Amino acid sequence: MPNKDRTKRLGRLYGAWASLLRKIALAALLAVTQVIAVATAPAHEGHDHDKPAPLNLPIAPRVVAVTPDYELVGVLSGAQRLTIFLHHFATGEPVKDAKITVSGGDQQVEAIAKEPGVFDLTAPWLRSADGIDLVFRLTLPNDEDILTGRLETANSAVANSAQTASAPQTRTDLLLIGLGALTAGILLTLLVGASVRGRRGIAEKDRSGDPGEPFPQAEEAKVKHLRRAPVAVLAIFSGASLLLHDAAHAQATVGLPSVPPTMATDVPQRMADGSLFVPKATQHLLSVRTLLAEESRAPRTVQLVGTVIADPNSFGRVQTGHAGRIEPANGGLAYVGKRVEKNDLLGYLQHHIEAYNRGNLQGEIAELEARIALQEAKLSRFLKAPLAVPPIKIDEAKGEIEALRQKRKELLPTLAEREEIRAPISGVVSVANVVPGQVVDAREVLFEIVDPARFWVEAIAHDASVVSDLSAAFAVTNTGEKLPLQFAGLGLSLKQQAAPLSFRVGQSSANLSIGKPVTVILQSSVELSGVVLPAASVVRAQTGLPIVWVKTEAERFEPHTVRYEALDGQRVVIVSGLKPEVRVVTEGATLLNQIR
Repeated sequence: MPNKDRTKRLGRLYGAWASLLRKIALAALLAVTQVIAVATAPAHEGHDHDKPAPLNLPIAPRVVAVTPDYELVGVLSGAQRLTIFLHHFATGEPVKDAKITVSGGDQQVEAIAKEPGVFDLTAPWLRSADGIDLVFRLTLPNDEDILTGRLETANSAVANSAQTASAPQTRTDLLLIGLGALTAGILLTLLVGASVRGRRGIAEKDRSGDPGEPFPQAEEAKVKHLRRAPVAVLAIFSGASLLLHDAAHAQATVGLPSVPPTMATDVPQRMADGSLFVPKATQHLLSVRTLLAEESRAPRTVQLVGTVIADPNSFGRVQTGHAGRIEPANGGLAYVGKRVEKNDLLGYLQHHIEAYNRGNLQGEIAELEARIALQEAKLSRFLKAPLAVPPIKIDEAKGEIEALRQKRKELLPTLAEREEIRAPISGVVSVANVVPGQVVDAREVLFEIVDPARFWVEAIAHDASVVSDLSAAFAVTNTGEKLPLQFAGLGLSLKQQAAPLSFRVGQSSANLSIGKPVTVILQSSVELSGVVLPAASVVRAQTGLPIVWVKTEAERFEPHTVRYEALDGQRVVIVSGLKPEVRVVTEGATLLNQIR
């Protein structure tokens, strides 16, 4: 009976501790679920995503003041020195001919203008330990304005940066605490399982009803160990939580390194979310300009690949009729780039005759001369006795002599005279394939002459209907030069499975040349809605997608992925991805895109 009572007592103890362990394990699992949810949950409205991304490097204390017309940033670059940058709010251009008077409390100092948009201020009251509220009074030739802002000291600026930078670390600490709680919950669950198995063993021994068998000592050891287990697990969990909390608190206290009071360490920075921090000094140096986006109507466009060709009526080609040797004219041979007029002498061609042909030609000329001499002697005898010879005989002799002389005249130039090479049109020599003494073959191209004031552009269109509703056309060179085009005609013979389109260049340029590739932009009469921006505003992100940089604050820029269409070679239409009434970078976007 004593053993049986003892068994029942131990069974009740097992049951009580098992129930307690179940409750502790359930509470631990619920706690870790809540901690992990808090650590991994995204920011919601009114919290983290409304705040700008934390900076990677410390910045100098500064004051920012903005009005609908002006944007002012003052950077503390010394213990008593404030550098002020004043730009127009919409465009980012420096404000010219401005005077600034700065007031801090009861003190008032006029800033010294260094250059347009840059001012320097030295005042002892800038060393305030808790920061100071500043009032900037602007005086311009045609305007006046007042801007206000607070200049934070180095200590307050570093504290704010440390608090912002510690936010992501706090999430990491919460996640580590959650993992510790999860480990504790698993241990407690295992202990619950052990207690249940021990309770089942006691129940089976109780049902066996063997009063003479002694109760094992190991069961008592399990009970004692089971009593100490929850306390040990909870102690370990509490200690780990305190250590993690102390580490997080220490890290938040240390924060970012302090900024030296005599220098500004402002450098452009790219944040983790892709946004940029660009100091006002860097913006001023890089001439970053913005434009207030406005939605408007613009024609739909189509881009084609084109090539500059010569006007068929202003292009001349000089070729030889037969082989010969090139000889320079009095002014020398024509050269590439020389301006010539129609019928100007470009050079000479000395005919080349083979030895056999030359001998035959010389023999034929000699025969003609002998026949001419014979006919002249016969005519002389006829003239001495005009009454003895009929007049018709005299006329026949004279006619034969004239025919023989004409034939000889045509054969003699092939041996002695040179052929003149003259310009067929007025223009500039674009090709010169000869040098003095060069032997050329028949039909070989010697010179090509082009009129630089008359060029055409040939484009390739896979859909010939692009010219059905054409309203305007432009050609854009690789340097960004824009040339107006006039549609000339559509070819009916396909080239590379596409229809050739011909355009006249309305306004020629000195940078054009035959064969130069261009981009042809055709504007349709159909319009679409979008934001018109300069083409330089669109840059490529690291992913290859087109983006524009939007200025959200005085020194903050965010990338916006957009879809656009070319308008006229110098402007584009943003059809999606950009809202109106935002400041878009129009100059310096390429430089901003290179900040890492």
